[in-house]
Amino acid sequence: MKINFFLVLVAGFLIGCSSTNKVVEPTVQSEALEALISERALKIECEWAYPLPTSSITAAANYGLLPQGSNVSGINLIGNTNYIKIKGDKISMNLPYYGEQQMHGRIDRKQTGLVFDGVPERFEIIKNEKSQQHTIKFAVQNGTEVYNVVVTLFPNWGSSVNINTSHRTSIRYKGYATELEKNDAVVSN
Repeated sequence: MKINFFLVLVAGFLIGCSSTNKVVEPTVQSEALEALISERALKIECEWAYPLPTSSITAAANYGLLPQGSNVSGINLIGNTNYIKIKGDKISMNLPYYGEQQMHGRIDRKQTGLVFDGVPERFEIIKNEKSQQHTIKFAVQNGTEVYNVVVTLFPNWGSSVNINTSHRTSIRYKGYATELEKNDAVVSN
């Protein structure tokens, strides 16, 4: 009896812990997103920023310097102008930055966000057929600072943006993708 119970327990454990190989079928919504990605004509707007929680970010939160509805682990960006626009081979990016500068360098005090307009040094699009997710990776340089950007686009048009820079702590954003409108110009340097 104990052996049967043990076998059932082990079998249940193995079945419960097995990974799922669930394939997400394409939908009209995911196919529309794929068309925009193929055309390279989309805009990503972020609703939340997730900076690396450091003592400086904690101090800013304690002094009430973060926007309404924000805390150390998540900063509300709703109402703030922010975007990543991809049009052809050009990228225009303007995202607010919350974090620490790690490397001494010349920083424009008027431009504290992550800003870029032009053609990226590297650009790659990867599609995961099982999950219908798209990953867009690109690297851009703004003066002496290099931004390595990884954008994950989900079938429901949600997005996750991870940015590692050469001069600052990393930051992650959460938002959504939209179709690039005709008045959404992408500036080129």
